[in-house]
Amino acid sequence: MTDCEFEADLDPETGYPRVRFNFDNGWTASLVMHMRASRTKCMQASVAAWPTGECGQGVTEVGPSEMTADEAMSWIFCIRQRADVRRDRAA
Repeated sequence: MTDCEFEADLDPETGYPRVRFNFDNGWTASLVMHMRASRTKCMQASVAAWPTGECGQGVTEVGPSEMTADEAMSWIFCIRQRADVRRDRAA
C-alpha cells in the first residue's frame, strides 16, 4: 500500500480549494475543486501532477480542467500507481 501525505490550501490563482497528494513513489498530484464562493459542493475539478519538489520547473503534467469527481480520482489513482520517478531517473 502506498503511503501518502496530504496538503490543503486555496489555489492562489483562483481561490478554489486545492488538495495535494504527495505519494511515496516520488509523485505529487494536485486536485483543484471548482466551486462558487457561496457553495460547498462542486461538480468539476482540475488535476495536475509532477515529481515531488519540482512544481513549476517545466515537468508538470496538466490533466483535463473539467473532470467529474470519479474522473479526477481515477486520474490521481493512476499517478499513485506509477513507478517510482526517482528510480526511473537513476536508471
